[in-house]
Amino acid sequence: MKYFKIIIAAALALSLTACSFFYKNETENINTEVADGEYSCEVSLSGGSGKASVASPATVIVEGNKKTVQLVWSSSHYDYMLVEDQKYENEGKEGENSTFTIPFEKFDEAFQVIGDTTAMSTPHEIEYELTVFAPGESASDATPSTETGKDNSSNRSSEDETTESGSVRLGNLTYESSLELDYANNFSVDYYKSDKGDEYAFITITGVSSNQYFLRPLDGADASVKGLSDNVTVLGQIHKTYLVSTSVMDLIVNIDGLSDIAFSGSDAKDWYIEEAVSAIDDGEILYGGKYSAPDYELLVSKGCNFAIENTMIYHNPEVKEKLESLGIPVLVETSGYEGSPLGRLEWIKLYGVLYGHLDAATEVFENQVSRTKNVLDVEATDKSVAFFSINSNGQITVRKNGDYISSMIAMAGGNYVPGDISAGDDALSTVKISMEDFYVGAVDADVLIYNSTIEGEVSSIEDLTKSMPSLKDFQTVKDKNVYCLREGYFQKTTKVAEFIEELHLILTDSFETGECFYKLKE
Repeated sequence: MKYFKIIIAAALALSLTACSFFYKNETENINTEVADGEYSCEVSLSGGSGKASVASPATVIVEGNKKTVQLVWSSSHYDYMLVEDQKYENEGKEGENSTFTIPFEKFDEAFQVIGDTTAMSTPHEIEYELTVFAPGESASDATPSTETGKDNSSNRSSEDETTESGSVRLGNLTYESSLELDYANNFSVDYYKSDKGDEYAFITITGVSSNQYFLRPLDGADASVKGLSDNVTVLGQIHKTYLVSTSVMDLIVNIDGLSDIAFSGSDAKDWYIEEAVSAIDDGEILYGGKYSAPDYELLVSKGCNFAIENTMIYHNPEVKEKLESLGIPVLVETSGYEGSPLGRLEWIKLYGVLYGHLDAATEVFENQVSRTKNVLDVEATDKSVAFFSINSNGQITVRKNGDYISSMIAMAGGNYVPGDISAGDDALSTVKISMEDFYVGAVDADVLIYNSTIEGEVSSIEDLTKSMPSLKDFQTVKDKNVYCLREGYFQKTTKVAEFIEELHLILTDSFETGECFYKLKE
């Protein structure tokens, strides 16, 4: 009995010590203080339709007991946010993604916010749940920035990296730096090293409901990295790519990466890029079937080792699953959801990383930025521009306000109309409206531009008004000031500056002809 009591007492003491230890650690974790400073912290957003998102990581400012986070939404249609009934206005410029600086009380605890979206026919307040993760406990450890607005995340940990889609673990890889991006919001590239000195590019693709993660070994690095999350795809050789997204081909051509494309989702007759047509005609690129019906047998037998799709693949998710089951990694590019045209173009850097031509990609990008800035320095014309197409049912298709086309119109010195047409809060950049709505919003436009990329080119104003006689009432038709965007433009992804330069000439009555536009005959 004596020894029994001793054992019980020892066990009780051990139990109390353990409880005290866990309680102490738990208490210390709850009361962890973050020093004053600027941090780059992961945030997660849930609620609503699930289509809206906020950029992560986000800038967090800590000043004593006051904490604020700057949220950059995936849409430009949020005009205010409510936090505990306090209203916060959009800080973003017109055409840019909605941005808000809001307060929060605690790290790692979800709290309710309300965002008011104007993307529907009437404004709607939508309730979301937001979490701001503490530095060092989030998807990426953050350290105080020494430069305002920059992420000084050189101490980022790869082991506890967390995102909306779950935990992302990169084994024993150590964060080194990030690819500098000036405009793009829907992808990021972070560079890591192993303890052996091997270098890797960790790629994150956002813009859709779930993020995509790819690890690209660089310069012969070992592809068999241990300790990775299941949702991280390791890319080996990708020199036999099945390219389905037509907007990517021009980027690949301009970084001299065409030799890595072995299969195309479009036949030669559907390409407007001469290099792609020649490669298909010469048998250097094989037609691998359209996005919804790939030629699986051909792809496998010829050694396809990578696929680049656009978001249309989500209409046929079984295709993506089948490709991946055959050992073909699939990257779904979301560049079309970038609000900025230069953000869409900056995706050329992603393909520079993937195919080993980052210097060439950066040169192309910086050249376009420089040319674009030259136009921005010119005084705005304040002329109104309607950009539209007409389908066989007589419906008008226009771009959403704030998408990259309407942004380029603004950059050229014009005002995009109809300006009061709203659309559902979805990822599509176009919306169909009635002729009546288009008439009201655009009848007095200074310039009409017909978008031929949907229904094909037209050659004369007469041909255009045959399909829609009410266009004869438009002032710009009466003035014979109607233009057409060339049919192949949307495959010419690198022609941002050309679009803006030519449109500025149109707005200043100096245009004759160009790569992007032509004037309709009478």
